[in-house]
Amino acid sequence: MRTKDESKVQLILKTALKMIARVGLAGLKMSDLAKEAGVATGTVYIYFEDKNQLIRELYLYLMHENTNDLTQELTGDEPLKIKIKKMARNFLENNIQNPEYGAFLEQYFRSPYFQEDDTTRKEEDQALQPIYQLVLEGQRQSLIKEANPELLVTLVSGMLHELAKQTIYTQKPVSSADWEMTFSVIWDGIRA
Repeated sequence: MRTKDESKVQLILKTALKMIARVGLAGLKMSDLAKEAGVATGTVYIYFEDKNQLIRELYLYLMHENTNDLTQELTGDEPLKIKIKKMARNFLENNIQNPEYGAFLEQYFRSPYFQEDDTTRKEEDQALQPIYQLVLEGQRQSLIKEANPELLVTLVSGMLHELAKQTIYTQKPVSSADWEMTFSVIWDGIRA
């Protein structure tokens, strides 16, 4: 059996992401994907059994990539509020710089490709662990509301995702004052 060439896997996933932003999930064809990625159609099928698996793998790939991006520049000795502020800003910037991420996720969650199974949940939990750990740390310190961490993360990410979309559509950057106000609203919403 052939070993996977991770650079080809990433090339195919990144090309699929760009294509989905352009043609949508329904418009993605494996043969077109292969052509745009510059690989043979058979090569795509070596790495991905079918379109369903490709889309699922793309979702999991983005979950891991986004989490890695969010935790950049966090250090262990910073106050919790600063860590959350940095993570929130990283989330906002990542969504502004990569609008195809949000476009994919909106389509994915509303599509028949979205299926929650034990494997997917386990991967999601693993990818989101650094974020949930931060929330739980804040709850242990009585700084963050005693609420389901998933709910709190959803509320924060939803607000930031909408701000990113507004920034992309208007092409008006988020000013320092707007960012400070945004984070103030976020912090007021989650603090104990």
